Amino acid sequence: MPRPLRRVLLAACVLALASPATAAAATAPTAVSVGFDISFPQCGGALPPIPGFGIVGVNDGHGFSTNPCLATELAWAQSAANAAPAFYLNTQNPGPTGTLDWPVSQTTPQACAGNNSTGCAYDYGWSMAAASYAAVLAAEAQDGATTPSAVADGAHWWLDVETANQWETTDGLYANNATIQSYDQASLLGMLGYLHSVGVTQVGIYSTVRQWTAIMGVTSAFAGIPVWVPGLAANLSQALLACTTTSFTGGRVAMIQYPSLGYDGDYVCGLVEAPVTISVSPVGSLGFSQQLVADNASGAVTYAQSTGQPQLLVSPSGLLTTAGTLPQGSYSATGTITDASGDTGSFQVTLDVGQLVQQLPTAGRVKVSGSAGYSAQLAMNATSPAVAPTFVQSTGQPQLLVSSSGLVTTSGTLPAGTYHASGTVSDTLGDTGTFAFTLTVGQLVQRPPLRASVSADQSATFHVQLDVGANLGPITYAQTSGQPALVVSPTGLVTTSGPLAPGTYPVAGTVSDTTGDVGTFAFTLTVTPAAATTTTTTTPPPTTTTTAVPSPPRAVAVIGRALAGRTRVLTVTGSGFFGRPRVTSHPGTRVIVARDTGRLLVLHVSVRRGSRNGVFVFTLVFKNGQRCRVRYLQG
Repeated sequence: MPRPLRRVLLAACVLALASPATAAAATAPTAVSVGFDISFPQCGGALPPIPGFGIVGVNDGHGFSTNPCLATELAWAQSAANAAPAFYLNTQNPGPTGTLDWPVSQTTPQACAGNNSTGCAYDYGWSMAAASYAAVLAAEAQDGATTPSAVADGAHWWLDVETANQWETTDGLYANNATIQSYDQASLLGMLGYLHSVGVTQVGIYSTVRQWTAIMGVTSAFAGIPVWVPGLAANLSQALLACTTTSFTGGRVAMIQYPSLGYDGDYVCGLVEAPVTISVSPVGSLGFSQQLVADNASGAVTYAQSTGQPQLLVSPSGLLTTAGTLPQGSYSATGTITDASGDTGSFQVTLDVGQLVQQLPTAGRVKVSGSAGYSAQLAMNATSPAVAPTFVQSTGQPQLLVSSSGLVTTSGTLPAGTYHASGTVSDTLGDTGTFAFTLTVGQLVQRPPLRASVSADQSATFHVQLDVGANLGPITYAQTSGQPALVVSPTGLVTTSGPLAPGTYPVAGTVSDTTGDVGTFAFTLTVTPAAATTTTTTTPPPTTTTTAVPSPPRAVAVIGRALAGRTRVLTVTGSGFFGRPRVTSHPGTRVIVARDTGRLLVLHVSVRRGSRNGVFVFTLVFKNGQRCRVRYLQG
C-alpha cells in the first residue's frame, strides 16, 4: 500500500470550476464528490442510488468486449447530480500467443510485423481503445446524444490495470524482464495514444502500487497521469484521508475507491498540483487582482513568489496583481506556500492576456443521413462574459459554414468523409485567437471478430460473421482482396473456398449502408497444421491406410485466477486442445473459449457476484467425447 506523505498544498483560483474527475479537495464531501462505479456485474440487477457522479465500465471484463448493459448503465450515470459520466476500460497485453486480436501486419500507428514487440503491443492497445471508444459512441447514440463524440471526448476515462487480466509480465508465458515490461507499457501507451487522438483530454489509471509495479515495473513513461486507487479505505472517512497517499505514476491521487452500500463507492480527491489559468483582456489587465486560495491549508497561508516579476506580483497573503497594462501574451508566476502548521507546497498561476483559446467541441461525428441538419456551437474562453467573440472563417467552405457567432453548420447533405474548418476569432476588447473544427461524416467502424484460427483438417467448413457498427440499416460488404482462399459474402459471412494449407490468409474490403455511410473491413484467418497421423498395415491383402489420431487431451496448469463479480482471462496449458472444447465448472460460472492452439486454451471466465472463493475444477469436454479436468483458483 502507498505510504502517507506530508500534506501538500496548492494555490487555486477561487473562480476555477471542477468536474467530478477534477473537483477541488474539501474538508467534507460535496454533493458531486461522492459516487459509484458499475459495470457488467451489475447488468440486470439493482443499480446504486442516484450518486453525485457515475463511472461506467465499458467492457465485459476484458479488452475487445462490450458491457451488455452499457447503454442502460450510461443512462444511470447521466441521472447523477453531475450528469457528465466517466468511463473505465479493461487493459491487457497477452502477447501474440494469447489473443486472436494481435496485429499482424500494419504500419500505423506504429510499425508491426506481427511479432512480440513494442510496436505491435502499442498497436494492440490502440485498437483495443478504439473498439471501446466505438462502443461508448454507440451507447451515447442509443441514449439520445446528438453529438456522442463530444460527450465522450469531454468525459474522464480511466484505464483499469490489474494483474487479474492478461499481461506478459504476470501470465507466466513470457519472462518477466525489462523487455517484456516495455511491451506491457507499450500496450497501455497505445490506449492513451488513441484516446488522445480522438480528443479525449482527461485520462487516468486505476491500479494499486503492487499490481502496477508487478506489470509495468519501474517506469517514468506515465509520469504525471492521475490515478484512481482501490484498497486503501474501508469507508468514506478513510477515503478522504487516503487522498494524501503516494501515487504509483507520480501524478496526483485523483480518486479513492471504497465499499459503499454493497457497491464500489468512489470519492474524488482534491487537486494537489494542478496549475491555475486566468484569462483577461489587455484593457482588463490594468488594475487586475485575484486572491489565490490554498487548498487543504491549516490556518493562515504565507506565499513566497520565486518567478513572474515584475509583470505579475503575488503578495505574502496570496493577492495576485499586475504591474500595469500588459501586452498580449501569457504570463506565469510560481513560488512556495506554507501554512501555520508548517505544511508546505507550491503554486503556479498563469495569466493569459488578450488570448482567446478554443474550448470543446473541436470535433464532431454525424451520419450521412443526419449531416444536412448538423450543427455545433464553438466556444472560446472569453475574458469577459459580457463581450461575445466574433468568428471569421478562412477554410472549410462550402461544406462547413461557421457563422460570426461560432455556429457550425453544413451546406446540405455531405458524402461520407472528413471535413475541416478553421479561422480567426476576436472581440472588441482586443483579444484574438484561432479556431479549428473537424467533422467526420458517415464513418462505419468494424468490431470484432478481426481474426480467427482453425486447423487445416477443419478449414473447409470454417465460417464466421463479420460485424460493423454505427450503421443505419443493413450493411453491404464488398471484398477487394483475399480471393480465392477466403470469400466474403455481401452480408459479411466469411467462408473458405475449400481445404486450406497451413498459413495466414488475410481478406479486406469496403462496407456501406443504405444511407451512404462507408468504411472498411479486414479479417485474418490463421490455418494451423492438422492433428498428427499414424500408419497402420493389415494383411492379407496388404494395404496401407492413414488414419488421423488426435493426441489425447491433457491439461497441465491454469494461469490466472477467477474473481467473483468479474470476467477474467485464464489460460490453460497442456496438449491435444483442438476443436474449441466446451468448458464447465461450478454453478454461477460461465466459460467461453476464446482461442485454442493445441497446447493452449484461452478462456473468458465470468463468475456471478457473491460466489465463494476456493479451488474449483474446469471440465474440458471435446467433440469426440474425450474429457479432462484441471483445478483452478478463484479469489
